[in-house]
Amino acid sequence: MDRSGPSPSFRREIHFPAEAVQYVIEYAIWWDYEIGHLYEMEHVWIYVGHDGEVVDCEASFHGKVLRGLLKDRVNLAGRHVCLYSQPGKHAFSPLPVVFELLPDLYSAAGANAGCDGLLVNEMFKGYFETNEQIDASVRSFLQTKAFVPSMRFEEYLLEPDMFITWDELFTIIPGRIEKRLCELEFR
Repeated sequence: MDRSGPSPSFRREIHFPAEAVQYVIEYAIWWDYEIGHLYEMEHVWIYVGHDGEVVDCEASFHGKVLRGLLKDRVNLAGRHVCLYSQPGKHAFSPLPVVFELLPDLYSAAGANAGCDGLLVNEMFKGYFETNEQIDASVRSFLQTKAFVPSMRFEEYLLEPDMFITWDELFTIIPGRIEKRLCELEFR
């Protein structure tokens, strides 16, 4: 985005001062599975200055937005911001200790695995749907994947061939959901 305006893939307005920021790169990061429900999409926004350097970063966190770049910028290596992803849930934070403040950190990945079945949010209404049978099947499958978060993290770099445009991603999401449901023998 080279001007302030609505995010194409997240319910928010992105505002930035044009004198300090040349553009914002929005990353919508897709996972076919999340421990609480089928699929997850989290976001990272990188604010780039007129000199091409990272000015700021924000990241999605359970439907909210957190600052992704620490004040002292210690989680910035060149043009790469280091973020942690909550085990099983995928929410982003620049500090892993933030996850330990969540009262359901362990139960979300354990006893509550699969609790939400197939998530159908506003963006995807009309593209796919769920019902009690699908939700029960997703819940049953995800309960077999329950785990106890170790809170040890490994570096994972997103490779250039993993990136596609938002329009391409939005177009393939319903098919990906259908494939996951077929693999789980729901269709």
